[in-house]
Amino acid sequence: MILFYLPEDPFGAFSNFSPHSVTIYDHEWQTSEHPFQAMKFWPHRPDLVDAVRRAKSPGKAARLGRDRSNPLRADWDSQPLPDIAKGIGPRIRSKPYPLVAVNDGINRAGVTAEPLFARGKDIFMFEIVLAKFRQHEALAELLLGTGDQPIVEDAMADPYWGWGPSKIGENKLGRILMVVRDGLKVV
Repeated sequence: MILFYLPEDPFGAFSNFSPHSVTIYDHEWQTSEHPFQAMKFWPHRPDLVDAVRRAKSPGKAARLGRDRSNPLRADWDSQPLPDIAKGIGPRIRSKPYPLVAVNDGINRAGVTAEPLFARGKDIFMFEIVLAKFRQHEALAELLLGTGDQPIVEDAMADPYWGWGPSKIGENKLGRILMVVRDGLKVV
């Protein structure tokens, strides 16, 4: 099993806080955390999107994005709106990405993981992570070098993107990385 969390860890490049720029949504962003946090406010608050884009660090971008005094897009934590869900099939060349759970090696003892793309934020995360690994050859090689091993974000405080304190969380970021890895194999 491949565990990652901090950018300085052996697989820290898998973190959205890793110092790898990404060009997506008509801008170049300092890290993949920046566009992820910014999309919480797109298209209804372009001022906040720009503030997140200009944040000096991924931590500052995350703090801006997590500020709940600012309204999130309507589908962030719910079923994706049609404008981002369309074309959800074959985005990785000819291989459609799965809409169900990806086997990440976590023993959930009968608990079924949520479908991988159940919420708007899941699709944005996928698009951003896919762009990051397609734009950095060394990162793609690192990801492909994990073979078929399960990838888990070792985020003790986050049972959604990581496996959380119980180590049976959703691990959405790890599962998305495995889908991106499978897509890179066919490119």
